[in-house]
Amino acid sequence: MNFPRGFLVSGIVLIMAAFGTGRASASPSPVVPGFYGQDRDWEDAPREFNEAQRRGFRDGVEGAKRDFGNHRNPDVNNREEYRDPHIERGLRRAYREAFRRGYEVAASHLWNAPPPQPVEQPERRDGDRDHDRDRDNWGMRGLASDAERQGYREGSEEARRDWEAQRRPDPDDHEEFRSPRVPPRLVDEYREGFMRGYEVTRSQLSGEPSWQGRGDPRQWQAPQEYSEIQRRGFHEGIDGAQKDFGNHRRPNVTNRDEYRQPHVPEDLWHDYREGFRRGYEMTAAQLWGGR
Repeated sequence: MNFPRGFLVSGIVLIMAAFGTGRASASPSPVVPGFYGQDRDWEDAPREFNEAQRRGFRDGVEGAKRDFGNHRNPDVNNREEYRDPHIERGLRRAYREAFRRGYEVAASHLWNAPPPQPVEQPERRDGDRDHDRDRDNWGMRGLASDAERQGYREGSEEARRDWEAQRRPDPDDHEEFRSPRVPPRLVDEYREGFMRGYEVTRSQLSGEPSWQGRGDPRQWQAPQEYSEIQRRGFHEGIDGAQKDFGNHRRPNVTNRDEYRQPHVPEDLWHDYREGFRRGYEMTAAQLWGGR
């Protein structure tokens, strides 16, 4: 059958139009405003935030993006990461406050919601503002040899990696601590520095105040988030360091019998040792560091 030329052209145009419309309607994802623009500074956590807060802020931004992409109403309380964050108990409050801020900052851009109020920051001493300076002020005093300082730097780095991977703090289990890459005669010095660097960095990342200028160690209080068994370890670690100093021994927490074989149920050894290390290293930094 012969069709007029104009009829054939019109039919082809109609078919192509229908095909194009079908393809357009098959795209399910709306374009999220601001995601591909040049100005993305609002997605960056405030510079003054510590590690836990920065993580919370970033997670909050991502949570808001997911809610927007899934056409949900903006409600930070509906985010599982906010209600039950997978982070150490002592850091949950800082994480959740920063998560809320990150979520609300993102919501103000995505849904045009009201901008959030600033998160109140804990007061920090001048010596706590620069982490490089903190590293020296907090714990490196008294670590004079190259092996000690090498251990300190590498212990600090391993603590940061454990923190970012959300691993339980366990410096004794690190290959660098068990088999240091230093001559045998320098192993003890390296391990002393490694343990100190690990504990200092762990303390910094937790948002704790400086170790220096705290006065008499016998009056120190364990970190607020510590359990009862960690508090016991903390105070016995202080006693252990004072005994080693008084007996002119080198500061080495792993040489303490109480640390190697704690007098607590075995399932509590990890928590006890965590507290013991912190108390011991804080005291060692003061006693061997010339206060």
